[in-house]
Amino acid sequence: MPVYSPSGVPMHTRSSRVPGFLVVSALAAGVALLGLVRLAAQSTTHTVFVSVTDKTNKPITDMQAADFEVKEGGKNAEITGAKESTTPLRLKLLVADQGTGGFQNGSLQFLQKLLGRGEFAITGIVVQPEKLVDYTSNTDALSEALRKLGARGRQAGAQLMEALQDAMKDLRSEGKRSVLVVMRVGGEAPSTISGDSLREQLRKSGATLYVVSIAGADKAAPSQVTGSDAVSVAQGQLKNDEMTSGALALGQILGDGSKESGGRNEQIVSTTMVPVMEGIADELLHQYEVSYTVSAQSKPGDKLQVSSKRKNVVVRAPSRLSN
Repeated sequence: MPVYSPSGVPMHTRSSRVPGFLVVSALAAGVALLGLVRLAAQSTTHTVFVSVTDKTNKPITDMQAADFEVKEGGKNAEITGAKESTTPLRLKLLVADQGTGGFQNGSLQFLQKLLGRGEFAITGIVVQPEKLVDYTSNTDALSEALRKLGARGRQAGAQLMEALQDAMKDLRSEGKRSVLVVMRVGGEAPSTISGDSLREQLRKSGATLYVVSIAGADKAAPSQVTGSDAVSVAQGQLKNDEMTSGALALGQILGDGSKESGGRNEQIVSTTMVPVMEGIADELLHQYEVSYTVSAQSKPGDKLQVSSKRKNVVVRAPSRLSN
């Protein structure tokens, strides 16, 4: 029914329909936005801590984003940034010295170089692990813990696997760069803890593992067969099997685990202990944060490969994604 103006002239009613070209434009914009949202959902950005040294383990300090290459899950990643890390350290030091006090000076020199760059915890292991100081940046508390690493009665049989398992529980912390450093003389007690399970816990923690062992620490233990009768021989062989199995599990986490985490496994003698520990500290002081983006959704445990286009440099980084 027409509507009339006061003068009696018919008035056209206003249509509620949107012009066709506006509908098409809105639909096109929506499709484009949906595409961007889907693309973002399919992209993953990660940051990984990377050490770069020369062949003598001296840090390389002038790396740029263009110097790195990253593959995640077998796919090439786009490097979005690389800078020397300023993320605070969260570092736990495990010292299994059989109570000799032989690692006290090396530990002191190591921590002195890193003071002011994070928080540190120290556990001493003669037999059972003993927490000497929990994570702290307080120099007095750290000094007191280091004092306790002096000679305290020699005894073999350190429960290092148990100490490692306990250390994994609180290594990871948001906004921190997790590091686990192990110093050992060998002669550890056998353990039923699986080396593979500890490697998986290390991966999930996202920590870098460094191992410093006295030369000869991995020497096979003497046979436990002490008698010639059948019972003594059987008991001794059982102990030998336990020690062999324990040594293999320990080797898995200290050897394979350190490499997979982007760390190092070093052997020392008394004269090289301090230089090696100071070298590890320098490496941590000059680690890089490398950021990258991949198009496919990644999963924890996916393979990660970080390399450099530069020649004559050594790149150390995790080989699998953490959680």
